[in-house]
Amino acid sequence: MKLFNLLIALGFIGCLSLIQSCKDDCSDPTNPDCENYDPCYGKESADAAFHFYKDLTTDYGEYHFQTDTIEVYNDGSYIDVYFKVDDKDVDSCWWTVGADSRVFTQKEFMLTFQKDDAPLLTRLIVDKSSAKSCHPDKPVRDTFYRTLKFMPLGSSNIYGKYHGYFDGNTSDTGTITVLIKRFWNTSYIPILRNSQEPPGIDSGNFAIINTGWNNAFGMRSIGGKGTIPYMSGLAIIEFEKIEINYKYNNENDPFDTYRNRTFKGKKR
Repeated sequence: MKLFNLLIALGFIGCLSLIQSCKDDCSDPTNPDCENYDPCYGKESADAAFHFYKDLTTDYGEYHFQTDTIEVYNDGSYIDVYFKVDDKDVDSCWWTVGADSRVFTQKEFMLTFQKDDAPLLTRLIVDKSSAKSCHPDKPVRDTFYRTLKFMPLGSSNIYGKYHGYFDGNTSDTGTITVLIKRFWNTSYIPILRNSQEPPGIDSGNFAIINTGWNNAFGMRSIGGKGTIPYMSGLAIIEFEKIEINYKYNNENDPFDTYRNRTFKGKKR
């Protein structure tokens, strides 16, 4: 029994030594057990900076596109705009948006507009009293302004033909075309055609584009998920280069079964 108790005591002492050793060796300023612990590490003073976002989410994935300009349909379609404060650690928010008389107090929210509502001058006031102890010489309240503009359909630089290749194979070439097409004699909508898979160059097959501005767009087939042929994806554009990640199926694929592809190209 004495031997057993001795072993337990030695084990306990070893654990204490190990814990102390870990404390001595750690260097995480956010960990109170570390010698270099800084209770103000990463705690910035009040900052009301914020951004607008357009939701380009499709069946392929979720994506909110940060922008100060949004391209809108000419028929007065509704536009969903997300408002997000950059610093999620602020204590309080007070937003005023355009001519809206309401005051919004969320850190993130969404409003719906029509094209004639813009430009939208937005003001955000934030309070961050919790940062006073770390920044006693700085104010706990900050104000920031930003304006959102709406532009007519066709104003962005996304339209044109992109020649490139698929899935990293430079010999597997193709063309992606982004254009505006008129439907039912009244509506103009942005669409995408793919020279390889459906929806392809057949005039009956295409993917509808949800435009961001010059740097991104989402896309989906007009029939929606579950229809065949089908395509859904997201495009990111940098200057004249484009990368589109998408999934698709065609008439020979089982229902609700998709293949993933990547297209990288350059506008010509």
